[in-house]
Amino acid sequence: MTIRRPRFEVHKAQKIAAVLLIVFVVECLWLISHLPLSMSETRSALAGKSLWSSRQLASGSSPLIPGDSILELRCAGLLPSVARVWEANSTRFSIYSSPNRWLVRLPFVIFGTWLGAALWWVARRIFGNEGGYVALGLYCFSPAILLASATVGSGILAAWGVFGLVYTSIGVAHTLYAPPKKWRPRMVLLGLAIGLTAAASVAAAVAGLALATAFMLYLAPGRRAMSVVILAISSSIGIGVLLLCFGFNFRDLSAAGLLPNAEYLRFSSSRFTAFIDVPGSLLEILAFVSCLCVFIFWKRARYFGNSSALIPALLLPWWPGRFLPGASIIWTLSFALVFVGGIYADLLEPHFLGGRFRRHIAVTAVVLIAASAAFSAMLVAGAA
Repeated sequence: MTIRRPRFEVHKAQKIAAVLLIVFVVECLWLISHLPLSMSETRSALAGKSLWSSRQLASGSSPLIPGDSILELRCAGLLPSVARVWEANSTRFSIYSSPNRWLVRLPFVIFGTWLGAALWWVARRIFGNEGGYVALGLYCFSPAILLASATVGSGILAAWGVFGLVYTSIGVAHTLYAPPKKWRPRMVLLGLAIGLTAAASVAAAVAGLALATAFMLYLAPGRRAMSVVILAISSSIGIGVLLLCFGFNFRDLSAAGLLPNAEYLRFSSSRFTAFIDVPGSLLEILAFVSCLCVFIFWKRARYFGNSSALIPALLLPWWPGRFLPGASIIWTLSFALVFVGGIYADLLEPHFLGGRFRRHIAVTAVVLIAASAAFSAMLVAGAA
C-alpha cells in the first residue's frame, strides 16, 4: 500500500489573493515608469553598485554614510551591477548615465509583493478567508504601501522584516512543546529574519526582537528558558547575517553608523505628517480607529490573534530610532491592516447577532476597499 503525499492545490481563495497581488504589482510598475528617480534614490543606486563591485574605491573610503541601510543599498545596486556585467563588452561610451529606474526599484516591488503575500497568509491562517481578503485588499490599494514599494527606501524592507520576525517568533513559540525537529528549522528562519531586518534598519530589528521576546515568553510559559535560549541562538545567527550583508567589511560597518546616538531617542512629528500627506492615509486611520473601538467595547474581539497585530501597530510608530519621514509608519501598516482584517472577520461571523448585520458589514468592507482603491488610482493617475 502506497501513501500519496497531499499535493498543493490552488483554490478560490488563492486565486483571489493572486489577482489582488497582480493588481498591486501593476500599480507599482506604473509608478516606477512615471516617477523619476530622486537624488537620494540615485545616490543609493550608485553606492549599492560600488558595494557589489569587486573594485575598491581609489580613496579607500566607504561609499556608506551614517544612517545608511545596507539592505537598501544592496537591493538598489543589485540589478544595475548585474546589468553592468552584461554590458561589459558594449561599445557604447558615456561619461555619466543615470541609473535605470526599473533596475533600481524592481527589488523593492518584489519585497512589497512578498510582504503582501505574507500578510494574506497570516491573516487567512488566523482569521479565515474574510479576514485575509479585507487585509490584503486594503494592503494592495494602500497609497503609502504603493509608494514605499515602488521607490527606493528602507521602509518596505524593514516592514517586511519586522512582520516576518514577529510572526516567525509566534510560530516558533507554538511549536516549542513539539519535538526539537519541529522547531529547529524555524529557529534558523528566525535568525535570518533578525539579520535581514537589522540590515534594513537596526531600530526595526530591536523593535521586532523586543516584540518577539514578549510574545514567545507569553505563549510558552512552561518553556520560557528554552525561549530565551532560542532567541539567543537566533540573534547570533542574525548577527552573522548582518555581517554577511556588509561583506564582513568593517570599514563599511563603521561608516554606516549603526550604534545609537541622541537622534535615536528623539521623536519627531514628521513621521505622522509625512504619512498624512499621502492620499488615502486618513481613510486607513479611520478604519483602524473604528476597529480599535470595536476591540475595546466588544469582549469577543479581545483574543490573541487580534492582540498580536494590535500591539505592534500601536507601539511601532513611537519606537525611537533614526527614520526617514514616515518610515516607521510603513512598519505599522502591515500589522494595522491585519488587525482590521481580524475585526472584520469577527463581525462577519454568522453567529454575531444571528448574522442579521452580516450583509451590512460586508458592504462596509467592500466600500472601504473600493475607497482605498480610488485613492490609489488618484496616486497612480497623478504620477502620469
